[in-house]
Amino acid sequence: MIFDRLENAALYQGINKNIDLILEKAKEFHADNFPAEVIVLNDSAKMINASYETHPFETAFSEAHRAYIDVMVMVDGAETIYVKPVSELKNITKEYDPNGDALLADNDDDMTPVTMKPGYFCILFPQDAHSPGCIFKEAQTIKKFIGKVKI
Repeated sequence: MIFDRLENAALYQGINKNIDLILEKAKEFHADNFPAEVIVLNDSAKMINASYETHPFETAFSEAHRAYIDVMVMVDGAETIYVKPVSELKNITKEYDPNGDALLADNDDDMTPVTMKPGYFCILFPQDAHSPGCIFKEAQTIKKFIGKVKI
């Protein structure tokens, strides 16, 4: 996992050209011009706009992907994303399904919280189980991009 401010995105340039595209494109948006449609950058990269109410950690679950890397960029509001290596998950509730590109698991008490605020991004690779959308301080509506980069 990589977690940093969008202003530092150039430090990670070259890891993957499509990650570079998503991080660069995300710099164009803020809460007032958040697009309503999915932004397709090419056949292997897109940016899904997400707006939702954050929820308690206790009611959430973890997921992990193998076909896509997630690049999450917070535009408005704040949430906590809990992360943990897939290999350390204690209770997998649904084995990996290639049709939905997801493995599902219960959240573990020892997951690491990552606070996403406007201007922050995180990159989640296949080994990174993650539970996004969790409450930071109080429930709130957030806006973020979920970049999907085909591996």
